[in-house]
Amino acid sequence: MPVALLELAEEYNISPVYAAAVFVLETGWGSSSAWLAKHNPAGIRCGDRYCQYSTATEGLRRMMEIMADYYGNGLTTVVQQRSLWSEVEDTDLIVQLMIQLAE
Repeated sequence: MPVALLELAEEYNISPVYAAAVFVLETGWGSSSAWLAKHNPAGIRCGDRYCQYSTATEGLRRMMEIMADYYGNGLTTVVQQRSLWSEVEDTDLIVQLMIQLAE
């Protein structure tokens, strides 16, 4: 788990357990090609392609900005955020990961 993820979660006032669960699910524990090749931690799109970031921290920062924007617009639950973030219903997976990561 990138240390920057936890630091940025704190900076953006995002639950670190939630941020870590999203990272784990979206990157397959840091093994996805989008993460490894593009520092894209969450399938963030730039038009019809995945965005590419110069550094892992830059990609994680963008993920936190999106999460904070959702929260600022009243999307305060996992269900609400995942309904916009993900193309599939994965709320239960996020919650399971949050429980696992919190232990």
